[in-house]
Amino acid sequence: MLGNFASLASLRVGLAALTFALFWFLSHRLSTAQLGGFSLLMNAFFMVQTVPLLGMGLPLIRRIAARPQVAARESSNSFFFSLPVAVLIGGALALTGIWYADGALRWPFALLGLSMLPSSWTVVAECVLVGREKMRGIAYVNLLEALGRLIGGIVAVSLGSGLTGLFAVFLCLRVCAALLYLCNPLLPVPSWRLVHGRVMLRYRRQLATYLSIEVVSSVHARIDIILLSWLLSLREVGIYAAATRLSDAAVMVPTMAAIVLLPTQSRLFESDRAAFMRLFERAVRWYLIAGFAAALAVVALAPFIVHLIYAPNLAQAASILQILILGASLMVVDQMLSTTQIAAKAQRADLHAMCSGLATLLVLLCVFSHFFGLAGAPMAPPAALLVRVLVRLYWAQKQFATRILGVALRVLAAAAVAIAVCFSHIAENMAVRLLLACACYAAALWATGSVRMADWQMLRDWLLRRPRHSAA
Repeated sequence: MLGNFASLASLRVGLAALTFALFWFLSHRLSTAQLGGFSLLMNAFFMVQTVPLLGMGLPLIRRIAARPQVAARESSNSFFFSLPVAVLIGGALALTGIWYADGALRWPFALLGLSMLPSSWTVVAECVLVGREKMRGIAYVNLLEALGRLIGGIVAVSLGSGLTGLFAVFLCLRVCAALLYLCNPLLPVPSWRLVHGRVMLRYRRQLATYLSIEVVSSVHARIDIILLSWLLSLREVGIYAAATRLSDAAVMVPTMAAIVLLPTQSRLFESDRAAFMRLFERAVRWYLIAGFAAALAVVALAPFIVHLIYAPNLAQAASILQILILGASLMVVDQMLSTTQIAAKAQRADLHAMCSGLATLLVLLCVFSHFFGLAGAPMAPPAALLVRVLVRLYWAQKQFATRILGVALRVLAAAAVAIAVCFSHIAENMAVRLLLACACYAAALWATGSVRMADWQMLRDWLLRRPRHSAA
């Protein structure tokens, strides 16, 4: 178990670092409009990579985990189930590039469409390895592919091939990843002879709910940049994407915290529901409190961070980062609630929450972008995530007869006071505003009862016990 968590952690950190390194290089070599085109293509690339299975990856993982002996049959049926879907999606991407995209993006869109063919196997192979609890094989292939994208992208752009050369590298690396999985002795080679009508019929029966969750999840994660490419110019999309890269890096920390908490959460949910709810309420409260405190610091440091990392033409990304980072405070709570709904076999409630967030995101992106332009676009993702979290909290309160929604609303009220002070013009110096915001945040937390005397006593007891354990 610990090995799987270590592999997952190294995979997430490594992929984030290598992907950001490529974006950083391109931000210094491409124009802002070209960077916006790259961000559009990358978001489309990552959004469609897991779609060929139409959401059937989770049932596939469960079946192989429960019955490893059926891996050959299940993987063959899954591959021939995903292949025609990949062909349709790839063709749609290629036609989108031909008919609608700017001239410089037509060939990259076509190459992106071709990359769906090897992805029809890689997504199946990774589900089989997860079911067999062999995360290390996935980590190696994905990290090698990301490293290849970085090196190949630097070479392609340096040679003047632009986005076409860059996505030709992406296609070649997708093919290489598929070949590496084919050579993995833990993975059975797909065979048409193992395809069975009963398995395909089972897929059709399970398709509706899992497909909806897969599509909504993929679209919610990537739709902002894709939709903004229609609502704004590619130059503005490039600036927005520069800020999202930094906010995505911030989200990785609370995500890993949720992964660490997941085993304890799952065990308590099954064995001791009362202890689970005590842990859950405390975790939601303190993740929100700590998350918004960290977000306030990033709001103050955003201009310095953007100036340090990016070229001067992306300086406007600082104001966007200041708004997007507020969503990072909510992400870990959202993931904790989602895993709780899955543990409670409440997939429909999970889907309802994601649909609510996606609908809010689409509406607010269109409205804010229309009235406020680039300055309004970053307000939509945190607002949509807030709606999704509130819908999940309302479900948890009804399901477990707890006061979790009230606990969260009190912390959110205190955070709203601090955010208002931080974005106000009460002082010209940002450091002074940050200190005032933190003071108001602490006072509001105490006034709303979000932080109680028992919390300080618990912290004091833990600090007093810690040296004894260290000495022992």
